[in-house]
Amino acid sequence: MWTIRQAELSDAQAVRHQLHRAYRPIKEQGFNMEATDVSLQAVEESIVSDEIYLLVDEDDQVKGTVRLQKNNDEKDTLGWFSIAPEVSGRGLGKMLLDYAEERAKKRGRKKIYLDTAKEHPWLPKLYRKMGYKEIGVTRWPGQNFNAIQFEKKL
Repeated sequence: MWTIRQAELSDAQAVRHQLHRAYRPIKEQGFNMEATDVSLQAVEESIVSDEIYLLVDEDDQVKGTVRLQKNNDEKDTLGWFSIAPEVSGRGLGKMLLDYAEERAKKRGRKKIYLDTAKEHPWLPKLYRKMGYKEIGVTRWPGQNFNAIQFEKKL
């Protein structure tokens, strides 16, 4: 049985641990995404200022994360999307993304923005499959990869 709930400050360490575990293969491929080495302080600040949703199992163990940040009144930015390696391939990522999109709609947003490494082995394909349209490519300051920018109308 899976539950999606909003993160609380008491979840910060579990969120950080989940991000580090899920993003380890990405880090090993050389991508320096924010989530690969996110600090506990950054997670705590994000829990306070943004909406972070957790996919938890029946024991309330965090197995997935997604963050919604206000971009503007029309658009949210989706980030920190992760699914624990031991439960991947079960449709849980889609469930979590669908939930985040519904939350964005309830917040009055018309679009969701996200980006990921252009050379990431599976995420660009997943986002396209989920209806996200490529709107550009950029290299953010401090990152060592080009990021594909995606947007989806809600």
